[in-house]
Amino acid sequence: MKITTQFANKILFPAMLLVLLPHAASAQWSSKYKLSGNSVSASLNENMATCLAVSNDTVHVVWTDRHAAGSAVYYRRSADTGLTWNTAVPITDTTGAAGFSAIAVSGSTVHVVWMDSLLGHRASFYKRSLDGGNTWGPNVCLDSISAFWPGLAAWGSLVVVSLNKQQDSANTEVYFRRSINNGSTWDTLTRISNATNRSEDPAIAVKDSDVYLSWNDKRSGTMEIYYRRSKDAGVTWGTETALTSSDSYTTMVSLDRNYVDVVYALNNSGNFDAYLRESTDTGSTFGTGINITNTASPSSEAYPYMVRDSMNLHIVYLKFGTGGGPFYLYSGDGGATWDTAYSFGAGGQPYIAYTGCALHVIYGDSGAIYYTRNSMGNSAGHNCNTIGPSNVIAASHIVNGSFSSYPNPVYDHLNISFNEDGAHTMDIYDFTGRLMSSMKCYGKVFTIPCDALPAGVYFIKVFGDNGIVTARFIKE
Repeated sequence: MKITTQFANKILFPAMLLVLLPHAASAQWSSKYKLSGNSVSASLNENMATCLAVSNDTVHVVWTDRHAAGSAVYYRRSADTGLTWNTAVPITDTTGAAGFSAIAVSGSTVHVVWMDSLLGHRASFYKRSLDGGNTWGPNVCLDSISAFWPGLAAWGSLVVVSLNKQQDSANTEVYFRRSINNGSTWDTLTRISNATNRSEDPAIAVKDSDVYLSWNDKRSGTMEIYYRRSKDAGVTWGTETALTSSDSYTTMVSLDRNYVDVVYALNNSGNFDAYLRESTDTGSTFGTGINITNTASPSSEAYPYMVRDSMNLHIVYLKFGTGGGPFYLYSGDGGATWDTAYSFGAGGQPYIAYTGCALHVIYGDSGAIYYTRNSMGNSAGHNCNTIGPSNVIAASHIVNGSFSSYPNPVYDHLNISFNEDGAHTMDIYDFTGRLMSSMKCYGKVFTIPCDALPAGVYFIKVFGDNGIVTARFIKE
């Protein structure tokens, strides 16, 4: 059963000048940007297999799109936390029948899995890029006869895949396969579920040598969420554990520090709501289910996808019925309380990730894939006003010395100051990366008029003798 329905390095502002704003998601999300270009019928996977992955400041996205000749997996990336994007490229045969792609990133290696009919029937395939998505290796068949689509996760050189195989006409089971050498070779299949009924849509996650799986399971006659963990990189597995006992569906696993979070949709009095089971001990035990959404019938919420950064929880989900589409929810206290849900408008299954302070969301709508960004969405968990290790320029060498910018938020002008005189070019971009103004200055202190700028989030890129730095400011 399926539930169906029809930019930017870190800032260098003095910490004392930081103005902490409320977590006002509706005021901070950018306008949606079409990632899929001239797409015909682009689509994403289900929430058990993410189409969005991040590594340092780089955002990676995959989707599938059907053109006249066939369907293929397309890939696109941004190296500056979503400010600018390279050109979308097909990484599988455009005359094939690829679908349901998923992506994971570990260092400079990008891993992708998908389901295809290259063998004349459903099969699961894998390919990788060793240079951050610039070039791609050959297709590797991981499962020659698949019932449903694969899932994927990576940690260091450990790459893990969840697979779904048809046992007989009424029974599908969850399987596992791994590579311990970054996708060069693969171990044999391991069976995970033993339901003698439908076990499907397995979600997989990995951290260090711990591998986590959750899936939809109907062994009891009612579809429930089951969970299993391996502490030794998939060599041996703990017991199969039911996390729900009533009609529930769609699941994924989120990992952060010692937290293991399983989010899913549960049938609550006739309509589905998003729920969360939290573990604070790396998945050994789980708390009771937390009801995240609760919309009256006939509306439902399902396909939740989550990322956690300590006590900051970011969840996206798909709402069905009146006012439906992708939504976002935030909790700053580990799930005890939640902000008001934010709607992205019309669309389908959303995914979310974060790079430092910025949140990234993708979703499909009307045969296209869209991206939106929230530059301060995760700021409660980070010092957004310091140069981080991902910067290519050392803090002591940023544009002729120490750089500061104030006030923030900005009302009518922005002050820029340096410790040393020098020639500088300063460009201001809006949230979508559009150039708003450019100026050349010489000296130590500059005043940039901002009264003509609409309210929103902006980036200033400063070019000097010793390098380039990008800072962010808010115009009120």
